[in-house]
Amino acid sequence: MKNVTDNNVSSFWQKPFAHALIIALVGLFVYSETFSVPFLFDDASGISENPLVKDLKNFLSIEGFKNNISNTRFIGYLSFAINYKIHGVELAGYHAVNLVIHIINALLVYYLIIFSFRTPVLKDSLLKHRTRHIAFFAALLFVCHPIQTQAVTYIVQRFASLAALFYLLSVVLYVKWRLDRKCESGSEKSEDKESKSSWLWYAGALLSAVLAMKTKEISFTLPVAIAVYEFMFFEEKSKKRILFLVPFIVTMLIIPFSMINLNKPVGSIMDDVDTSTRVQTLLSRPDYLFTQVRVIMTYIRLFFFPINQNLDYDYPPSHSLFEPEVFMSLLFLAAIVSVSIYLLVKSGEKISERRLISFGIF
Repeated sequence: MKNVTDNNVSSFWQKPFAHALIIALVGLFVYSETFSVPFLFDDASGISENPLVKDLKNFLSIEGFKNNISNTRFIGYLSFAINYKIHGVELAGYHAVNLVIHIINALLVYYLIIFSFRTPVLKDSLLKHRTRHIAFFAALLFVCHPIQTQAVTYIVQRFASLAALFYLLSVVLYVKWRLDRKCESGSEKSEDKESKSSWLWYAGALLSAVLAMKTKEISFTLPVAIAVYEFMFFEEKSKKRILFLVPFIVTMLIIPFSMINLNKPVGSIMDDVDTSTRVQTLLSRPDYLFTQVRVIMTYIRLFFFPINQNLDYDYPPSHSLFEPEVFMSLLFLAAIVSVSIYLLVKSGEKISERRLISFGIF
């Protein structure tokens, strides 16, 4: 009897539900002391002092919707408006929503890994029997890694975490749809036998892509990520795959069209394009690029050694490609990309896991 009970308990902790429960509880524990973190920096102008957020009619009324739908972060601001309607300026409500978003993102990472090992390229992987363990520990790392602190505790950074949610959800739903199009044998279903309900996954992926594009500009790369995933992990005729991807590629127009007022003269439109494609105008584009190369290196360091973290890094601008820090950083990044390409080229049926690592680097 005891052995049966032990087996049942052991079996329970192997199930996705148990994994999801642990991931959520770990996330809650890690961030349980952050619910009183005050509004900082952009939190005031973006939330507590923002007239757009203080009235839900700016989003839900016909007139308000028409006036504000062009905002590139419409969905993000809508989430803050709902928060403000319910909680006013009480901090706990904003932090609770940020934490829920973060936990959902961790669960999406979990399922993305689970689904990835069911794709044609990875279904016969040597690691297929450890898929749930890999997904579980990857999601745990995601939910409690210190590098995520700012996205969770700095309230206005919800733009990034919510965009990541829709980004990941779009990829996961797309992969789920592609998997559902295959029979158990791995061969493609005929159109008359293909479940119409499976297209709901595709529609959900496309809707999530649209929502991501209206949450934060970082989502612009989403169609590229889906395309890379499609060609890395699935096998089908190229023409058909391109047809699958076209609607997602079209969503890339949402962000530039949201930034530019087409009713202006051509000269003014070009000025808008210049302004909208720059984070700020104090640095020239080359200087900003050279500085960003060093910033990326800092993020890589923090991933492996999350020490001496800072909410507001004061990076001295770089002005030349040949500054030692810039040049060495660029060489290192080029080496990482080269490794990714090498793993992709050398990946095959026997070492298909290399392709997963390559995708992770990209």
